[in-house]
Amino acid sequence: MKPWHEYTQQGVEDLARDALDAAALCIQERLGVATGDLAGLFFSGAIERDITKIFEQYIKAELRDAGHKVPM
Repeated sequence: MKPWHEYTQQGVEDLARDALDAAALCIQERLGVATGDLAGLFFSGAIERDITKIFEQYIKAELRDAGHKVPM
């Protein structure tokens, strides 16, 4: 795990994408979905951008709340 003080904007974007992947995996596991093919199609384009931006905002809020510098 990366220390919070080392997160760059790219690191925040990567973490947001990882969060989206983890959320999709959680849903797939609970539903017994065998592959992530539909998730790959569903979470593309504007939907992916919108959701990852929300996760980025949350990540930055956590960084701010912990008193860390927030990348721009």
